[in-house]
Amino acid sequence: MRYKFIIKPPLKKELEGEILNLKKENEVEFELTERGEDSQKSAKNLAKKAIKEGFERIIVAGGDGLLNQVINGIMEEKIPENFAVGLVPTGSGNNFAKALGIPKDIKKAFEIIKSEKRTLVDVGKVNQKYFINCFSLGFDAKINDLANKIKEKYSFLPRELSYFFAALKEIIFQIPSYEIEISGEINFKEKLVLVAITNSQSYGGIFKINPGASISDGKFNLCKISPVSKLKAIYTLFLATQGKHLKIPEVKTF
Repeated sequence: MRYKFIIKPPLKKELEGEILNLKKENEVEFELTERGEDSQKSAKNLAKKAIKEGFERIIVAGGDGLLNQVINGIMEEKIPENFAVGLVPTGSGNNFAKALGIPKDIKKAFEIIKSEKRTLVDVGKVNQKYFINCFSLGFDAKINDLANKIKEKYSFLPRELSYFFAALKEIIFQIPSYEIEISGEINFKEKLVLVAITNSQSYGGIFKINPGASISDGKFNLCKISPVSKLKAIYTLFLATQGKHLKIPEVKTF
């Protein structure tokens, strides 16, 4: 079996060594991603190339962001019948890997891949883009941008804390609300702070936004939050880390 690893650089020295060790013992090829969707070495384009080259296993060595880019490349190609995606979680959040019970230890994660233990996973599509873990509208987009900036500036901070501090900062300064309309099996048009559609229970590495979600049940879960006061927003934020925010009247899930 040939494995194509798609890796987001730079890797920590110890992780780089562990991945190189895999190459000595297995038929493994590596591709390092470059920034920019138009680059031939973007994660999306590398995934498309790997399928065209006949690889039946693409291994994502990274986090949720890299996985999502790879999935977008795969979904635009004709997928081979025996094809599967593997995940070696080397990112900062790794929500999807946690939901699947994939260990952070590279060797153990690759052993699971080689064992051919598979799980059918739902993939969502919004306009022309696919998502495998979450899609959100509203307040969350600002939090994510700020969390990335915090992580870049304070690289020693875990991704979970970057996300939490970003959310807290946005709440303290302002809580914007948006007119959001969704039509389909669920229909609504109302003023909301956040809409999060997820495949797994958690996102942001710390928030259990849809505690009833399952990766392979054929459904996505939706959480919507109506405008609340700053004090209530902070309380809701803390509850969401434990999946207990559903008791807040302004929080609804489907």
